[in-house]
Amino acid sequence: MTPGKSDPSGAGTPKQNPVHPANPEILSKLRRTAMKMTIAIRIAIAALTCCSYGAKAASPAPAAWRQADFAAELFRAAAEAETPHENVVLSPWGVANLFALLQTGARGDTAKGMAFALQLGGVEPPEPEETAATFHEARTNLSRAANDDVALELSDSLWLKPGLALSESFRSRAREAFDADVRFTEMGAKGREEINDFVAEKTHDRIKNLIRPPVLDDPLTRLVAVDTVYLKAKWQNPFKKDATHDQTFHAPGGDVEVPFLHDTRHAEILDAPECAALRLPYRYGSMEMLVLLPSPSNTLADVEAKLSGPWLDRLAASPWRGETAIALPKFDFGSEHDLKPILEPMGMGAAFDARRADFSGIAPHLYVSDAVQKANVTVDEDGTEAAAATYAVMALRSAGPMHKAPPRPFVADRPFLFLIRETRTGLILFLGRVCKPAASQDRMTGFAGFTCPLSQNPVHPDNPEILSKNGARL
Repeated sequence: MTPGKSDPSGAGTPKQNPVHPANPEILSKLRRTAMKMTIAIRIAIAALTCCSYGAKAASPAPAAWRQADFAAELFRAAAEAETPHENVVLSPWGVANLFALLQTGARGDTAKGMAFALQLGGVEPPEPEETAATFHEARTNLSRAANDDVALELSDSLWLKPGLALSESFRSRAREAFDADVRFTEMGAKGREEINDFVAEKTHDRIKNLIRPPVLDDPLTRLVAVDTVYLKAKWQNPFKKDATHDQTFHAPGGDVEVPFLHDTRHAEILDAPECAALRLPYRYGSMEMLVLLPSPSNTLADVEAKLSGPWLDRLAASPWRGETAIALPKFDFGSEHDLKPILEPMGMGAAFDARRADFSGIAPHLYVSDAVQKANVTVDEDGTEAAAATYAVMALRSAGPMHKAPPRPFVADRPFLFLIRETRTGLILFLGRVCKPAASQDRMTGFAGFTCPLSQNPVHPDNPEILSKNGARL
């Protein structure tokens, strides 16, 4: 533009034109507006991303699990099944985790009974995803308790006979929530060998020959679910080996001399009218052993009867701390438990009943035919080593009906109709009635069981009308 002349457009210079895009004020406003829009867009994208992630990552709330109550009831049932005054060791976790996995594939009364036995949920059984969330959370918490001095190894596995088609939702849930390994194996001797070798490896050879003949020999066996637990934990304060010496243990069958661990240390004891409970923590973690010693006026049976979640909570609320002269016998033993007679009275009867079991969320027509747990424990100056392995065998119902209802009578002892038809189209090929089922020798005057007089048979060649029309006998 020539100096001194006006702009023919009337726009003027950028600085003079309030709406010119090059005006500094406009530029500043545009930059501020653009920045605000950018921030708003980023916030919106972040919100959408969070919502999308939350929707994808959202999982159902874990179902309530009264695990201590379950453990206490399971122990009492197992102890009652044993010879009185015998050692007993079991893993409530191993039983609960294995059957919780199967419970996610149960339906109807089977699911309800299993949840009741496991002390899981409320009046109604939890949804499969809720059960899975409960045990996934519990497994995660247990894993966090492990460290360099507390080895805790958990495993779950499903062993399938080739050809068994698992529900995809069950397979996915087993893998993701229970970290279960799915494998195929022939049953019988080969299956026993493969599973037993697997269990021995997972338990560092503490559990051998978990499954013995004739288990898995049934040709209807389709699936074996296996849970293993292995613990090797060092005491926070080990006992000195040179302080170990024999001492009298007052066993039910008479006094015996056995090696005792000895130490005097600052310790914590939980007191209740029925017993005193010594806390023995393991190193660098949240694991501990609680030794419950009946008071002089109570028996071991009294303490066993009191075991429950609320009772243990009350016990923990009354700690005593101080110098304690500890004398604890070393022990090393194992137990084996047939779980069917233990779990059935606890409410799990339908799962073991071929007529009533409904595991349709796993595969059709399955029931639990066998279930066993083997466990052992060793306690010495250094700490504790323990292992447990639990299996549940699932078999097909027998090909024949398991429960025969009284046959419905169908006695054709009076005249009846019959028809013969093609079933795809419903086309009737023959239709008749039977009034006199006695066989006739003259097939031309009547089919077996149905005789019609000639005078009444409109198409019979001896009918008078036919003869009249044709003028001759046909």
